[in-house]
Amino acid sequence: MLRTPLHFATMIKTSRFQLSPFTMVDFKAFVQEMLTDPRVVEHYHSYKTLTDRAAIHQLALQDFWNHFEKSREKCDFEVWAARDDASILVGWASLIHTELSDRYGGPELQYMIRSDRHGKVVATEFATAVMKHAREQFPDCEIIATVDIPNKGSIRVLDKTGFRLEGQIEAYGSTEMYLYRAI
Repeated sequence: MLRTPLHFATMIKTSRFQLSPFTMVDFKAFVQEMLTDPRVVEHYHSYKTLTDRAAIHQLALQDFWNHFEKSREKCDFEVWAARDDASILVGWASLIHTELSDRYGGPELQYMIRSDRHGKVVATEFATAVMKHAREQFPDCEIIATVDIPNKGSIRVLDKTGFRLEGQIEAYGSTEMYLYRAI
């Protein structure tokens, strides 16, 4: 069962969305609605060619659910499911302890949104809310982010949310990645 650290709010509100702790119900919707969408997984190399829903679910348990749980245990950062007024899962956002956290200093801002919301400033709204919340809870925490070099949308999100490009790195099985650091 998921826990919410006591020092965390149980909800973050933005102008258009409600972010609450990511649950197994959210995970199932995420797998069904987002990880099977070619536009969403365009920059997630291990999902681009998968079509079998059972295989996608199994891989997602390891890559996302288990990773989220380990990150929560290690650094107490919540993973936030974002829903609109109609209670539709629009995406998720969080600071997550990743393999890069120890190497580059700090948790990594990560997010995913539904493809029908791409280009509508949704990821910027999520990232801004999560960063604001994290800064209130952990003001001295360094935060990093990575992005596929071809992912122009996420590069714009990081630029708008106060990240500075550090340089190109190899990460997540790709040499085409940029490392950003929050200013």
